[in-house]
Amino acid sequence: MKKLIIMLISIISMYSASAQKYTEQYIKDASIVTEKWLSDINDKQYENAFQMLSSEAQAIYKQATWISLIRELMFEFGELENRKATEKRFQSEIEGMENGFYVSIDYTVSYTNTINHNEHILLKQNDKKMWRIVDYNYEFQNKEK
Repeated sequence: MKKLIIMLISIISMYSASAQKYTEQYIKDASIVTEKWLSDINDKQYENAFQMLSSEAQAIYKQATWISLIRELMFEFGELENRKATEKRFQSEIEGMENGFYVSIDYTVSYTNTINHNEHILLKQNDKKMWRIVDYNYEFQNKEK
């Protein structure tokens, strides 16, 4: 009986370590996609950024409309001064969405026209195992002029 318990603990530990390894890799891979997406937006490469959206997100707006909206938003924010990731999480369930592999990343950001600026990006792995941007949320206050 004692050997059985030890063996079960060993197996559970192995699977737990394996799952942790995959979770860390998912977060790392999704982070690379997010950094590229944000870089494209800040470099005004809006067409590239649109292509990195999930098919669900692309279905909401035509590309020209999305580019117009993101261009206006970036004009309101101003120039990027710095951005720092504050939290990265892997999830398999998101309320209101189908089950899958999701990574959410939170940032604190400084733009020239904003203060107390935070960004939240949600990515989902598609059926081709590629990470795509599902949602982009932000909150900020305008700087006093």
